[in-house]
Amino acid sequence: MRSFPENTSNYEELAPDIITDAKELRRIERLMDRSRRTTNPNNFNPNGTIKRGCKWAFSKRYKKLCAKRKNIHRKVASKRKQEHEKLVNHILTLGSDIRIRFQSLQRKTKETTRNKKNGKINAKKRFGRSIAHRAPAMLVTMIERKLSYQERPLNKIDTYSKPV
Repeated sequence: MRSFPENTSNYEELAPDIITDAKELRRIERLMDRSRRTTNPNNFNPNGTIKRGCKWAFSKRYKKLCAKRKNIHRKVASKRKQEHEKLVNHILTLGSDIRIRFQSLQRKTKETTRNKKNGKINAKKRFGRSIAHRAPAMLVTMIERKLSYQERPLNKIDTYSKPV
C-alpha cells in the first residue's frame, strides 16, 4: 500500500498484526483427519483416498475440533477486518483525492509457469496464502464504501492502457 501526502510516499504491509497460528491449525486438521478415519473406516480405499458417495458419521470429538478450527479462522478474519478499517480511516485522513492502481492478484495464483531447462511445471506457491491473509480487495471495497458515505469518488487507475 502506498500513500502520498505532500510529496512523500510510504509502503505499508496490509494487516501486519495478523498472526495465524499455522502449527496449531495443522495440528487440529491432523487430529480431525485421524478422527474421521477412525470413525468411518469403510469410507476409504486401501490406498487411503476417499470413496465417493459414502455417508459420513462425525464423532463429538470431530465436531469439537471443527468448532475450534472455525473459531481460529473467525478470530483471524475479525482481526484482519479491524486492521483494514484502521488503515482505511488513516488513508481518508491523508486527503480527499484517493487514487488506486489495483492489480488483480487472484489471477496470479492460478497461472502456471514452466521451468525453461526441463519443461516441468514449477511449484504453485504464487501469492495464495499472502492474498488470503492480507485481503487487498477487501481493503479497496472498504475504501469505496467509506468514500461513498462522503459522496467522493474513488479514482481507479487503469493499469492496462496507461504505462506505469
